[in-house]
Amino acid sequence: MAIEYRGFQINVDTKADATDTQWLCRADIKGVESQLRDVALPVVELEFPKLKIDVLMVVSMVEHKARQSIDDWHTAHPATA
Repeated sequence: MAIEYRGFQINVDTKADATDTQWLCRADIKGVESQLRDVALPVVELEFPKLKIDVLMVVSMVEHKARQSIDDWHTAHPATA
């Protein structure tokens, strides 16, 4: 799944681990607007036990952390905001 937020594209991928007991969720964050094309923020990765949380909640949490990372980047780089 991919979403755009404040000039960045967040690509979220979720899958079960090899033992099928945990959700592995990863969000790649890359700049898509002209002044942000060369910016790639650190990957957000989370693991959660499948028995304790629904996959949609995992995706939501990773998206939230990715958006927070983008907000933090914009705060640190106000000239490009």
